[in-house]
Amino acid sequence: MASFKKTNAKYFSKPHQKLTPDNEYWNKLADPVVVKEFAGIDHVSFSNVDPYYFAITSSAKVQVYNPITKLVYKNLSKFREAAYGGTFRKDGKLLVAGGEDPEIKLFDVSSKNLLRVFKGHKGPIHRCFFTCDNTHISSFSDDKVVALWDIPSESRVASFSNHTDYVRAGAVSPVSSDIIISGSYDRTVTVYDTRSPDPVMNVNHGSPVESVLCLQSGGIFVSGGKTAVAV
Repeated sequence: MASFKKTNAKYFSKPHQKLTPDNEYWNKLADPVVVKEFAGIDHVSFSNVDPYYFAITSSAKVQVYNPITKLVYKNLSKFREAAYGGTFRKDGKLLVAGGEDPEIKLFDVSSKNLLRVFKGHKGPIHRCFFTCDNTHISSFSDDKVVALWDIPSESRVASFSNHTDYVRAGAVSPVSSDIIISGSYDRTVTVYDTRSPDPVMNVNHGSPVESVLCLQSGGIFVSGGKTAVAV
């Protein structure tokens, strides 16, 4: 039987990757951590102040997590039915949430106390947010109404009924406590100034609107629905 001479294979070192500031940033991040809920997640909100708790709205509760330990810090469960859209105030001390029952609930995060219950909507409230003055709450409901509530007096101070279908999306201006933006299943996005009874602007997104975001400049907003994002 013939014998064969072994081939001398050359092994080359791996090419050196140039370390850029972008590489350095991503290399510092740890592996992702999975926080598991036992029902569908409706909304996630992050506190703007240290230690930057995050709140997950799922089923009939809003759970506030510690970002370091990834464990539940507070469990807000004073809901008879599904909770929707739990959102921090910018100082992280208060949290507001809507729900399947037409009520808006305001909580003290540290004590878990229910401070206010705002009643007046006739349908589920999927989104509610604090205005930038920290003393008012905007709400967006399936009863096609967008409302503004005063926290100290627990009363409704403004109401708009310009949509013809469910209002499932909303946002507030980061620079003006008077500007509110709503997105509806009637395919429109409407901008309101709470000092005026009439809308400031109305645009057609082209499909049912699922989400609205106002950028930090206050002069640009983004709407999302179906397969499109519009600016």
